[in-house]
Amino acid sequence: MRQNSGSLGRNLVRTCMGVLVGAGIAFSLDAPALADSNIKGKKVIFVPISMGISLTEGWARRMKEHAELYGYSFDIRDAAFNTGAMSELLAKAISEKPDVLVAHNPTVQLLARQIKQAEADGIKVLQINLQSNQPSSAFVGANWERIGREIAEDIVKECGAGSGKSGKVAIIPGQLTAADSVIMNEAAFKVFEGHSEIQVVSNQASDWEPEKARAITATVLQQNPDLCAIFGHWDVHTMGAGKAVKDAGLEDKVLVYATGGGDDVTCKAVEDKILHRVWSYDADGQGRDAATVIDLLLQGAAAADGSMLSIESPMKIIKAGDPNASSLCWKM
Repeated sequence: MRQNSGSLGRNLVRTCMGVLVGAGIAFSLDAPALADSNIKGKKVIFVPISMGISLTEGWARRMKEHAELYGYSFDIRDAAFNTGAMSELLAKAISEKPDVLVAHNPTVQLLARQIKQAEADGIKVLQINLQSNQPSSAFVGANWERIGREIAEDIVKECGAGSGKSGKVAIIPGQLTAADSVIMNEAAFKVFEGHSEIQVVSNQASDWEPEKARAITATVLQQNPDLCAIFGHWDVHTMGAGKAVKDAGLEDKVLVYATGGGDDVTCKAVEDKILHRVWSYDADGQGRDAATVIDLLLQGAAAADGSMLSIESPMKIIKAGDPNASSLCWKM
């Protein structure tokens, strides 16, 4: 049976309402911001840091599903970990005047000017997981302050006073200027400042590369054989660090913490003691949330006060030794 545009719009709003109410944002089904309910034929462009990884592939899968369901186009412009190319791809995407632009920021500043330009040109920008300094129409992603704080608190518990351990910690960001690393480091160091026994012996970025994380970790372990914990800012590159710990035969002594999208590869790494504890923001769920927000933005949705719509991703903590750990991961 053919569904008219008004019915489509109302169904979309009902589908989205639970997400938005959970974020503290409420919309009336008859609100003027949702009057344009026919989103068929509209255009969405996604510019990720790189495809070919479960994080972005998981997001894209869910966004494509919604695009096919509701009849709007969804194109991907893959920067393939090239920040220079990413700026060029975003500039080209803006020139094509899509209705919604989905940006995956590699740093807090790189795309800020272009995000501002896109919004000024009437293009709604959804920032996904990594946020720029420049606000936009919407953001879907992890609460990095919470993750940094909780992991630091767990490290203090495992490595701090009364643990009988050295208190030495190595931090491995992806990039020191990436939004997640900036916020998590700030939150973690704030916790560590209250515990003089905790000593951060290394804070070197891996540029998101597992082999570079492995090399950094090998050097840190040579210099600090009594290292207690590693805090990696993304599970994929932190697996390189975990492999260096296993190479040194220290997987039962050095705890490897990470954050990530929580796919089945992560659960296997936890099972194999390459990673010990992962704060997962569930990339599959993020993809569904992002797709829902895109549907709303295409209908003209906006916060009543003009602020950025923000959907925080629920957390799942995956721990080695937990018999239910595998159930917390998703599979492509």
